[in-house]
Amino acid sequence: MELTVTVHHERGAYWSEVAELPGCFASGGTLDELHEALGEAVGMYVTDAPGVLGPEPLHLGQSRVTVAIP
Repeated sequence: MELTVTVHHERGAYWSEVAELPGCFASGGTLDELHEALGEAVGMYVTDAPGVLGPEPLHLGQSRVTVAIP
């Protein structure tokens, strides 16, 4: 599974959104903080909306994330 994440950098902080998961976003003061927050956000999203990504369960450790930086 691939998720497309767009990362934005404004006013010294980062925020991102996941194209395949409407309303799923995360923010952080550094890219490391953003990465951690994004993992939590995706985990909560799929827990709150089971089956949103299809019938197969999502294993974040095996997922691939494509990051697009405009």
